[in-house]
Amino acid sequence: MKKLIFNPVGLFCTWVMVCVFFWLFIPILSDGFHPSSQTQFVLRTYLLISLVCGLFLISLLNMFLFKDWVRRFWFVNGFLTLVTGGTIIYFF
Repeated sequence: MKKLIFNPVGLFCTWVMVCVFFWLFIPILSDGFHPSSQTQFVLRTYLLISLVCGLFLISLLNMFLFKDWVRRFWFVNGFLTLVTGGTIIYFF
């Protein structure tokens, strides 16, 4: 049986699905707070930061764990590494 999560695309998709789940779960988490508080905004900002940093770390990890896949599909991994790394550097 093929492992669906422990492959390069599976890692990316799993991380994005976890972040989307929490993005939809945030209104439930901040239900008890005052409506004028910015709890949802802050939580979604942290979630977006974790999405970008997580995709960057996964793309770096793919270079070491899945060398054959990176050699064949270097443009996918390279594009994600450059975009997410550029975003991280821009906000520093």
